Amino acid sequence: MAAATPLDVLYVTDLRFPGGSSTSLSEEVVAAVRAGYRVGALHARSVSLKAERSFHPRIQGHIDSGDLVLVRPGERVRCGLTVVKHPTVLVEPFGGRLPVRTDAVAVFVGQVPVDVDGTVYYRPLDVHANVEEAFGESPTWHPVSPVVRRSLDSAGVPMADADWPEVIDAADWAVVRTGPRGGIPIIGRHGRPSPLKWPSDPEVLAAVYPLDGTAEVHVLGGVDGLDALVGSPPASWTVWGFNAIAVPEFLAGVDFFVYYHHPDLSEAFGRVVIEAMSSGCVAILPQTFEATFGDGCLYAEPEEVRGLIESLHGDPEAFMSQSRRASESIVRNFSHDAHVSRLRQMVGEPNGGTGRASPRSTVPSGLLEQRPGVLVYCLGIGPMATAEAIRAITMHRDRTTAFEPVVLCDSPAPLVSAELGEDLELDQAGRCFVGLESGVLVDVVDSRESFDGEGRWEDHILRVIASIRRRRRTTGVVVVDPTHPDAWLALQAAR
Repeated sequence: MAAATPLDVLYVTDLRFPGGSSTSLSEEVVAAVRAGYRVGALHARSVSLKAERSFHPRIQGHIDSGDLVLVRPGERVRCGLTVVKHPTVLVEPFGGRLPVRTDAVAVFVGQVPVDVDGTVYYRPLDVHANVEEAFGESPTWHPVSPVVRRSLDSAGVPMADADWPEVIDAADWAVVRTGPRGGIPIIGRHGRPSPLKWPSDPEVLAAVYPLDGTAEVHVLGGVDGLDALVGSPPASWTVWGFNAIAVPEFLAGVDFFVYYHHPDLSEAFGRVVIEAMSSGCVAILPQTFEATFGDGCLYAEPEEVRGLIESLHGDPEAFMSQSRRASESIVRNFSHDAHVSRLRQMVGEPNGGTGRASPRSTVPSGLLEQRPGVLVYCLGIGPMATAEAIRAITMHRDRTTAFEPVVLCDSPAPLVSAELGEDLELDQAGRCFVGLESGVLVDVVDSRESFDGEGRWEDHILRVIASIRRRRRTTGVVVVDPTHPDAWLALQAAR
């Protein structure tokens, strides 16, 4: 086993984020791995996610394929760069130093700290101090866009000279275009279903998304929140629910991507915009986006949008010129190659490295509290079934990292190890065995037949379970074979 898991890049983030945050991480993982970098991720819960969720499907896919190393709590890591990808994962401190040795620490900031309506998402100086405590290094903050940079100007945190925009694999989105598609313009917009994603003024809405049939309007993401402004969508609008069709398919049928939103929303970046640019749409946006997307898009006041669209729709050469400009901007600023160039500047060429360290280090209390222990009761089922239970529980743990299993068995550790195909190393300080690859804790007790201590074996087992639950802070119990005559011991101890 390696003394420390070697990585080029370690991300510390909430792997459950829906939508853009996980998509952004996925794109960076793909770009880095294709370039030969070894990338890992340590799951840490964001305060912005209240409901229970599983890992984002794309992130889980990278873990399952081996492209993304899921770093376990207590696993020693040596890496060139650690990226805290979303400041809300360290709004609260981890409560101590992580076993991560890193050459540099970056905080990727894709969200403003305070929204226009006064909602506070994080306090930059608090997050900065928490990151410094966790990694022993002062981080540099990397805004995703000029909008986020301006929001941090007076925050007192050290910022990188250049922004760190999201990236996209343009080849997956490319559409062959020769000009506008039909006799009237086709305007598209795509966004999550929220009133904040739409203009609040009915006149602005009608100016940028015509209601009179002079253009087709295609909407992916639904029209939640528009009832008070337009009632039912007009016949010239085609509306799909969120994720009802694939976004590339949607954008392939659109000429102009027009994105105007509620004045109370501070749009930090706008991933939907680079998706539209990559597909060759002509994107028309409010002036506030110009610093982020430059000449890859066009910018207009709401009342100017209709005239601009009519002009470009009637001039296929001008339309295609802007479409090509968008594609060139993607390659230059928002492509996988652009991200790999950034990595080379920050960590150099890939160092490669293989192997994993056993997760044996102390886990900071704050991170540990995010992962309650679960007692897995395997008494009386034999070494083969115990090994199968360990494999199953490890698989489930690595799809959520929302719990830490503690296996209680009465089969000798060497027999379990042989069935498991993994060494179980004795941890005398912890009074248990530890899987060298999985990191699963295994407590071995005397079986009913081999017990020669004082008193009844049943009382001994109840005391052992109570001790494990105190030491490991387990909050749940899983009984592998509830039909076993001694299963009641675990169920009684769990009360």
